[in-house]
Amino acid sequence: MTDTLKTHILRLFKQNKSDFIFVVTLMVIAGFVQASSVLGLMPIVDFVINNDLEKASKVTKFVVSFISRVNLPVNIITIGGFYLFLILTKNCIITYKSYITSKLHFKVMKKIIFEEYTSFINASWEFFGTKKYGTLANTVVKETEKAGLAFEALAAILAAIITAFFYVILAAFISVKLILIILLLTVIIAAPTYFIGKYIYRIQEINTKAYNNFQNLVFDSLNSVKLVVGFSKRKDTINRIKTTINTIVKTSVQYIMIRVYSNMIGEPLGIILVVFSVFFGLNTLNLEIAELFAFLFAVNRLSGQIQFIINQRNGLKGAEPSLKQIYSLKRDADNLKEPEGIKIVDTFNEINFSNVSFSYNGIEDVLKKISISIPKGNMVAIVGSSGAGKSTLIDLFMGFYYAGSGEILIDSTSLAEINLHSWRNMIGYIPQQPFLFNATLKENLIWAKKDATETDIREACELANATEFIDNLDKKFDTILGERGVRLSGGQAQRICLARALIKKPQLLILDEATSALDSHSELLIQKSIESLAGNTTIIAIAHRLSTIKKADYIYHFEKGRVIEEGIFPDLIQLENGIFKETARLQGITN
Repeated sequence: MTDTLKTHILRLFKQNKSDFIFVVTLMVIAGFVQASSVLGLMPIVDFVINNDLEKASKVTKFVVSFISRVNLPVNIITIGGFYLFLILTKNCIITYKSYITSKLHFKVMKKIIFEEYTSFINASWEFFGTKKYGTLANTVVKETEKAGLAFEALAAILAAIITAFFYVILAAFISVKLILIILLLTVIIAAPTYFIGKYIYRIQEINTKAYNNFQNLVFDSLNSVKLVVGFSKRKDTINRIKTTINTIVKTSVQYIMIRVYSNMIGEPLGIILVVFSVFFGLNTLNLEIAELFAFLFAVNRLSGQIQFIINQRNGLKGAEPSLKQIYSLKRDADNLKEPEGIKIVDTFNEINFSNVSFSYNGIEDVLKKISISIPKGNMVAIVGSSGAGKSTLIDLFMGFYYAGSGEILIDSTSLAEINLHSWRNMIGYIPQQPFLFNATLKENLIWAKKDATETDIREACELANATEFIDNLDKKFDTILGERGVRLSGGQAQRICLARALIKKPQLLILDEATSALDSHSELLIQKSIESLAGNTTIIAIAHRLSTIKKADYIYHFEKGRVIEEGIFPDLIQLENGIFKETARLQGITN
């Protein structure tokens, strides 16, 4: 194993130390009993071949003595019964060991999946901005399975090594010289398989990358299926998927064939070892038939264990790219873990951005010394052209990113010091693109508040002006909405998203261009909903359409990351040479 693989395996071992030690202990017992059961064959062979048990081997004399001490007759039945007892004991222990090992395998896999997913879900928004979702999904779903198999392979290797050790001891008990010759011969024959590991790593590395690409393509194509169909790109999409699948199939077949090749070594190895054992045992060492028979049995089992070790090591090597990806992504996620903050908040009086600047790349600021104030109960609008920095402001406000300079103050406390969970609990957030789950309408609504009552649901939908179409649905609140709410129109989906936000009874409602893609009727309905909340709920509205923010208590006009105009709607449309005024004219709001 390379240092990298050793590091990964050592990490797995440390995380499951007590369970692993228990399994290894079972392996030692199982290996000992498995090897010892071979000795039960010697009395049977001696009893059949030698009528005079005085000429029998030491093992046979010991078994005969034991049977006599328990007052049983010494015959083929009692000797066979003794051997059967050893076999049954061996099988029981091996079965229990296999059960515990399997449990440990799935326990490790579950732990890896849970820890990996937890690291991802607790990471900051910056982490997700640099990763492909398909790769993250593949890591949690597919690569963690390989990691679990790697841990099981490690346990199997240790079991095989321990069992092989006992077979060596058993064979050495019969003839030290002969077992040394056999071991030397085994090393010479099996040595080339050690170097296959590097090739396996390369194949599985390609396989892991192909699976990542496959997941990314599937994720992207299914999430943009309307775009794919609309641009007549079905064939191109299928061909891209096909190419990736071909790579997965090719590398998987190569990996399987390498393992088949490794298995092919086992039988010739066993035959060669048996032939050498018979030749040297009879002609050079003059072993008794019973001793030679037991020795051959042990050597045959030993060759099987060696073959098993080689195969499992190849499996362990094949899992290295998966382990590498798992721990690399987990490390990245943990390094970018979202800070929790220590101060719990459950209310506020005012929010202030004080000279806030922010850059995504550390070079060019997309927000430049922004200072704005949002009093509780007010509706504050943020307007401006695309790329002006409006949505970035909301991302900072939500705690998705932190200001490069300046401060965001909730009353007198910096947002950086506030527990984000408690802060977001006060917020109802409606993104520009409505997102609904493939579940019932009711399940989508109560996702925001699990203990919501029927009255809460109805009130939220009425505030969002959504009841007018919900009551016309065949199954009303039990209607399945489809993936991303595909069975609803854009306006209907956005009103459900508004209702979902309102069901929390938020102190603060954030609308990130929530009406930008809606028709006039839907826009008017949502505008009425928002205006009905004024005074009771603090509202921050990002808007392109100025008609939706006429009744805002205060408006900030952004351009290229700066506030270039601010005030109330009547004042802004009166400014000489004002950009806001010109935008209102172009949108037909003023002459």
